[in-house]
Amino acid sequence: MQHAAFEGIETITLRPATVEDAPALALTGAATFLEAFTWMLPGPDIVAHTRKHHAVEVYAHYLAEPGSRVTLAVTGPAVGCPDQPGSVVGYVLICAPELPSFPVLPTDVELKRIYLFSRFRSAPVLDAYGRIIANLRPAQALMDAALADARALGGSRLLLGTHAGNSRAIAFYRRNGFREVGTRLFQVGSRQCSDLIFARQL
Repeated sequence: MQHAAFEGIETITLRPATVEDAPALALTGAATFLEAFTWMLPGPDIVAHTRKHHAVEVYAHYLAEPGSRVTLAVTGPAVGCPDQPGSVVGYVLICAPELPSFPVLPTDVELKRIYLFSRFRSAPVLDAYGRIIANLRPAQALMDAALADARALGGSRLLLGTHAGNSRAIAFYRRNGFREVGTRLFQVGSRQCSDLIFARQL
């Protein structure tokens, strides 16, 4: 059951992902990607891209890599109920850089993915004791987790790529200290897309 103090309110708790979370990550990864980008890509292209890049085995690979970290945003009875970890509604994934056209440094880390269902953007975030963390939204909580994990991995710089037309995400990254450092082109089906590459020091 939902935490008694917040009955009827959908709250968010963060927790580290494990290999067992790969199926839930694949489902949420595909759904949040489609929610974010169906406006800009033809149907067959975005479906094929999603099927390839958000498969269970893709997330299982990242979760098994020692240089990767995934933090989940879950709703439901995560606080105090480790046997019922809640439903995954968002996540952040960091890993070794996968930016072949960009000159990376040995201590760079890539923020590969950060997604959250739109309906949870303003949901209260709970701490490990089930208390609401004031003035903290789920997306910022995920970003804070990514920064902390990147530092723990020994990273000195966090890189990310985002679509040049994704103004909401770009504003969020800039508020978090990221600055544009390059561009990249990549193929999604029949469509060539352009990303901006951002970086911030750790």
